[in-house]
Amino acid sequence: MIYRNWTTIDGRESVQVTVSGNGTEAVDSESKLALARALVEIEKAGFRRGEIVRSRLFALDSAARQAASDVRRAMLVGDLRSSSSSFVDAERLAKPARVIMEVTAVRPLNAGATKSVREYEPVISPPMFVALDGLVFLSGNTDESATFEAQVEAIRAKIDASLGVAGSDLSKAVVVSAFVSKKVDAATARKAIAARFPEVTCPITLTTVEGYSAAAKMVEIEITARA
Repeated sequence: MIYRNWTTIDGRESVQVTVSGNGTEAVDSESKLALARALVEIEKAGFRRGEIVRSRLFALDSAARQAASDVRRAMLVGDLRSSSSSFVDAERLAKPARVIMEVTAVRPLNAGATKSVREYEPVISPPMFVALDGLVFLSGNTDESATFEAQVEAIRAKIDASLGVAGSDLSKAVVVSAFVSKKVDAATARKAIAARFPEVTCPITLTTVEGYSAAAKMVEIEITARA
């Protein structure tokens, strides 16, 4: 299964390629094949490797998520390094697939623009953000506080800190994506997120998933903003 979605991000052409694993290999091999195919399709769509700004993966369970995440970290290096997030969501996968890889690229308005990567200190699997052509793409932020509201509040603080490093702030957000646990009421989640992100003027997209890198996590939020 392959999906190709074209859109614009703050006036820039963007393509998102989603590839489902074949389910016939070991999970790491399935992940490698799916991600390799996504990268090929990005280039077929006319985008350069250095224009890849975000990746997501969805997996059957926690073990598959970890294996796929390890593969992605090994493959998306150098000019392929991009902001990232990962989720468990068995309902999203059609059998026998255990992994879905999703890659997004953006075509700069300035043809000479190059991507830069800001890492966390110490370096961890996802970068803090990547920047390209005046846009900043934050990796997904999570927290393990006891309540959903507390997690959203802590995530807001992390996002503020990262945007500050990038010379930006939430009033400049152009894409906000919240991945919320299916255990949390969607209406409650929307209200809690909106209340803690009042500066955001773009739509906030809410997607439900089953799980994350740790059992206590209930939400992961990605931000794309003008620098």
